[in-house]
Amino acid sequence: MPDWLIEAEDAWALVPLLHFDRLVGVIVLARPRNPRQLDWEDFDLLRVAGQQLASYLSEQAGQQALMDASRFDEFNRRMAFVMHDIKNLVSQLSLLAANAEKHADNPAFRADMLVTLRNSADKLSALLARLGRYGSGQVNALGSIELVDLARGIAERFKGVHPVALTREQPVRVMGNREALEQALIHLVQNAIDASEPGMPVFLDVTGETLHGAIDVVDSGKGMSPAFVRSGLFKPFVSSKSGGFGIGAFEARELVKAMGGRIAVESREGLGTRFSVVLPLADAVQLLGAQDAENERGVA
Repeated sequence: MPDWLIEAEDAWALVPLLHFDRLVGVIVLARPRNPRQLDWEDFDLLRVAGQQLASYLSEQAGQQALMDASRFDEFNRRMAFVMHDIKNLVSQLSLLAANAEKHADNPAFRADMLVTLRNSADKLSALLARLGRYGSGQVNALGSIELVDLARGIAERFKGVHPVALTREQPVRVMGNREALEQALIHLVQNAIDASEPGMPVFLDVTGETLHGAIDVVDSGKGMSPAFVRSGLFKPFVSSKSGGFGIGAFEARELVKAMGGRIAVESREGLGTRFSVVLPLADAVQLLGAQDAENERGVA
């Protein structure tokens, strides 16, 4: 018995709070003003009240446990995204260090190395700034994006790390969030580099159609089996690479989907892979918005 209960002069009875034969607490009843002998009806009433209160307490504890588990799940998911981005940066810097041993005397290589290091530092700073939104699957501030300019910037980012070249540069503007789209494409390009042999270029192909614009990421690497593309490619924490996190393709798809786009995949084992990021044209979205506004005015 606890000391406070022994010292309490008005303590009279303890009612156990039982939930499925598990004691979740007790209720201390004060001594009644008119003492009398308790009968079976009193005991039944106290037992039912105790069981009811125990069920409420257990439900509250269960809800709290679910909330805590949800918070941990969200935290773990965000950390998985962060670890994946850090892994990509480490891969880039490792390739840069390996190339530096061979081409350190080349002034052009040193210039590219400085650009890559600066980009990596900027990427880490941006990563820290985006920690709050990672894993949310939400994209805000949609605007017009010139895909050719974006593709050139990504190719420049990997300069000195791995050859990334543009094959087609059809001018096309799509509607999306530039930062999120760049993040998705960096994931796809890094995956293509990881799947390719050293020195084997990765290609970016920018095209436009009537309602959509697309940027393709093409490699001549190991490729993927149809079964993996169908059931494992966009599944979190499933990867075809040794030591991979299985996050890059999943996050890229979620970011593009949040912008109203989609990602298509073509792959053959031993031949390579093509990821196509497809987004609506900016002009088409603006025209559709204008038509909707005109229709609303007509209804009014």
